[in-house]
This record gives sequence, structure tokens and C-alpha cells, in this order.
Amino acid sequence: MTNLIRIEFDKLFRRGITYIGFAAILLIVLVIQVGMFVEGKKLLDFLIKSLSDVFMLEGNLINIYTVSYVVLNSLWIHIPVLVAIVAGDMVSGEAGRGTFRLLITRPVSRTKLLTAKYITAQAYTAMLILFLVFMSLGIGKLFFEPGDMIVLMETINIFDASDVLWRFMAAYSYGMVSMWVVSGLAFLFSTRASNSLGPVVASMSVLILFSIISNFSIGIFDPIKPYRFTTYLSGWQLFFAEPLDWKAITNALLIMTAHITVFYLAALYIFRNKDIQS
Repeated sequence: MTNLIRIEFDKLFRRGITYIGFAAILLIVLVIQVGMFVEGKKLLDFLIKSLSDVFMLEGNLINIYTVSYVVLNSLWIHIPVLVAIVAGDMVSGEAGRGTFRLLITRPVSRTKLLTAKYITAQAYTAMLILFLVFMSLGIGKLFFEPGDMIVLMETINIFDASDVLWRFMAAYSYGMVSMWVVSGLAFLFSTRASNSLGPVVASMSVLILFSIISNFSIGIFDPIKPYRFTTYLSGWQLFFAEPLDWKAITNALLIMTAHITVFYLAALYIFRNKDIQS
């Protein structure tokens, strides 16, 4: 299995599509960081204008933590697409290149082959999130100093600098699990497709459809809302609430882990019964 995963990684990083996600994160984060460095003070003044009449806010609120929080809010919109591009190509890409027949002639079971591809897709997703951490909290140090962070949610929370870093690490870890769900969904669609575009479009369509259903609060879909993975994709924000709702966080992680498992098992069932003709 280890050798299969190594081979899949080698194939993955030989394709130009693999680097799209890293390039996109690099550019988007740098644009946000430079923009906040140049115009961040004006933007923050606009956002907290109403608070300034009630509270006296002192210190440097445009710091690495505040900017990283802005990055998180911005990029979680785009990361699912970046993840789906690669995960959706893991199986369908082989069909499109006509290399499936060669693969299954090897003395390796379809189960091991698909599992190696699935692990590779999820490892790639984890690498994207770790790269986001590096760009946000690592490269961000070139522009900003640490400091207290203000979070405007349903309530106004101000966290001391010593109480912020662990929250970011927890939020990134949660975000990694949520992106594994998206990767698993795109991978599942990939086992049914013969080209790479289909799984990406299908995955994004599911995300958009479920998000619309959630936002418009359509009554007939309320009973299944607790079981839709899209309900929990933005749950990383729970780590910036006070007090922390550990019950909600644990429940969200369990629901998403269940989806990851189901997507893998469904993909395995489809692939094992697939009539490979290319």
C-alpha cells in the first residue's frame, strides 16, 4: 500500500493541475495581506465605527491574527473548488488519459488501488490547508505584528494575543476535516466520470444547492439539516466564540467524519463494480 501511495503522489505532482491550488492560495493571501497592510486601518475604522461611540479601542488591531481571520473568511469560499479540481481528477483523469486498463493489469486489487488514490487525494487536501497556515501565520509575520484580535459575530469578542494562536490551530484542523468531506465528494463523483470537469461541476453544484437550501430555510428540508455536511463547513468559526460550544464542535466533526467514510465506501463500491473500457 505504501508503494502504491508513493506512486500516486509521484503521478499527482507530475501534473500541472496539482499546483493550481497552491498558486491560488499564494496569490489570494498575498493580495489580502498587502491590501490590509496598506488600507487595513481604514477598513477597520469603517467596520467598528459604530463601536467607537460606545467603546474605547486601543492598540494595534490590524495585526497578524486579525488579518489571518480575514483570510480564513475569504478563502473558505474558494478552497472547496481548489480541492475538487484535484480530487475530481484522481480517478476520472485515468479514464480520460486511457490508462485504466494498464492499471488494472497490475497484480493489485481494485480496493488497494482506489484506497491509495483516496489517501493521496486527502493528503493533498491536508497539504493545501497546511500551506494556507504557512501563508497566513508564517508569511504574515513579514507584514504584521502579533496582537489582540477582535471578532465581530453575533457578539463582539476580543481575544488576548496569548489566547489566539491555539484557536487558529484548532480552526485550521477543523477546516481540514471539512475540506476532506469536499474532497471525498469530488472523489466519489470521479469514480463515475470519464473526464475531470464533471466531478468538479457536480461537487460544486451539490455545495451550492445545499447552501441555498440552508440559507433560505426551506421548511421541508429542515429535518435533514443536521445531517447535511454543508451545515458544518463553516464551523471553524466556533473556535472564535466565547464560551466554546464543545458539544456543537464534536457533533459537527462526527457528522463530517461519517460523510467522509460514506463517500469512500460508495466510491469503493462503484469502482469495484465498474466496467473499465479505457
